[in-house]
Amino acid sequence: MGESSDRQPSRPTETPVESPTASVALGGRLSLSSWALATFDVALFVLVAVLAGHASGALADLLGGLNTLVGAAVFCVVWALFVLAVRWVDSRVSLSDSLWTLALHGFAAGAMAGVAFLLGLVVVLVVPALAEGIALGAATLPAVGSIALVLLIGVAVASVVGGAVGLLVGVLDGLCFRLAGRVLAAADGR
Repeated sequence: MGESSDRQPSRPTETPVESPTASVALGGRLSLSSWALATFDVALFVLVAVLAGHASGALADLLGGLNTLVGAAVFCVVWALFVLAVRWVDSRVSLSDSLWTLALHGFAAGAMAGVAFLLGLVVVLVVPALAEGIALGAATLPAVGSIALVLLIGVAVASVVGGAVGLLVGVLDGLCFRLAGRVLAAADGR
């Protein structure tokens, strides 16, 4: 009451989803499409991994050694790596680009994420054990050299496996984008 009728209500501008932590870690804003794609991709990845583990019978042994906190932490790390990978690809190409372009960028992002996951495991598992061995005098130069060789081979394997996952996810995201476009066009009657 008492407000003038010529005043327009202010409409908030659309901005990407942003949290202070994500903004700092990612060096900018995280778009809703990157967040949604990464969440879809990691959910699909975990589903496929769990089904493959269950079918092979290895899931019971793996889950027997984990607890809820470790499982949740691993999922969060994998999700964060998918978010970073999708954001990296999203900043360079569009989902409407060719599947070949998406596959190549997906491979590169997946390879980086695979190596980052491996290095995270090394920091959490190997570095404390190595530090304890050095403190006790049990870590010798050949032992450290063996760890470095295994790490070098692990980086190569992690980059190939991560790249393959990234390639498949990039192509799948492109195909889903195209399918959604066709479904929406059909719904509009075009």
